[in-house]
Amino acid sequence: MNVLHIEDRPENRRLVRKILESKGYEVTDAADGLIGIELACNSEPDLILIDINIPHLNGYEVVTRLRSEPHLADTPIVAITAEGDRTRALALGFDGFIVKPLQVATFARELRGFLDGRRESVTDAEKTVQLAAHSREMVDRLESQVRALTRANERLREVDRLKMEVLRNVSHELSTPMTPLMGYVRLLGGEELGPLVPAQRKVIGRMDASLVRLKGLIDNLLNVTRFATGAVSIQRGLVDPEKVSKRALRTLQEFANARRATVEVAVDGRVEPVIGDSQRLIDALRQVIDNAIKFGPEGGRVRIGLRLLVDPEGERRVVEFAVSDEGPGIAPDQRDRVTEPFYQIDGSATRAHGGAGLGLAIAHRTAELHGGRLVIGGAPAGGARVALCIPTRPEFCYDEHLE
Repeated sequence: MNVLHIEDRPENRRLVRKILESKGYEVTDAADGLIGIELACNSEPDLILIDINIPHLNGYEVVTRLRSEPHLADTPIVAITAEGDRTRALALGFDGFIVKPLQVATFARELRGFLDGRRESVTDAEKTVQLAAHSREMVDRLESQVRALTRANERLREVDRLKMEVLRNVSHELSTPMTPLMGYVRLLGGEELGPLVPAQRKVIGRMDASLVRLKGLIDNLLNVTRFATGAVSIQRGLVDPEKVSKRALRTLQEFANARRATVEVAVDGRVEPVIGDSQRLIDALRQVIDNAIKFGPEGGRVRIGLRLLVDPEGERRVVEFAVSDEGPGIAPDQRDRVTEPFYQIDGSATRAHGGAGLGLAIAHRTAELHGGRLVIGGAPAGGARVALCIPTRPEFCYDEHLE
């Protein structure tokens, strides 16, 4: 016989286990109501023992939930408690009510009676009264929890706002000294302040590369905080998708060369200009290409495919900037999360790739700002395919049914 015992106090669980196992029963323990429900629903206990005063869901709520399970309809459920109301317990679905402290000499025999068919009951009138009282208490508890969750959500929103405000201010303060630093390093590298020996030139080059990387991180922080706080506007103009793609690629050509990656821009058929912010689209596409080069294999291929998607009536038109790589890809259950700021699939300190997890968040918000969206899927070579889908006219939003 298998007995499920739902009780939060470990000393009580040990006592029941000791008594019942000495009589040949198998005992499974649960320390709170939620775990107890999961165990009961996923197994077939012969008897369920429940304390009334347990965490998360109390005994009354647990028995109400268990009685809705067809496979537990005939399973004896007994309350073992020092608190609670016998009449309410029986009205809500318990078959018995045992008061603590347990009588060790008779406890197992009492449970045997429930296994053999013994059931305690109350009158229909008592059951009606107790069910009404329980319903009122459930509604009161639910209202209290809703109010608590509402207050917690308000606090979280305020914390999130303050976090973004701090990030924006810190990013701004960091970017202020960055311009003169980069200027001085480039003056030195260009030997405008005097000739350099080869070792000095090598050090200056590495300093310049590190400053460029640091500036990129700071710019990304500024961009993502501006998106989060709504402090972003776009300068609309006529944008050539192919030129935008090539300009974005040029900014990453050195990185691609270092990774020995082959990156190509391929136009599939006729592509129309879009009305949008050229610089923001370049930056968004740059983020996606950077990820493709970074996460693809060394010496791999990256394809930037451009095509025009048109609805059946020919009115809505969307240009798709699809960047495909040969890397490990992005699992389907991660595709929504990778567009969240700071989220990284591998967030460990020992991860193989650097970055702050902001690139796809910026691309995603740029697409939304243009009335489009970022679509993440799998590439033919098994890697990731990340597509920036931008309507040719801003009054049309992207339709996922466009082909």
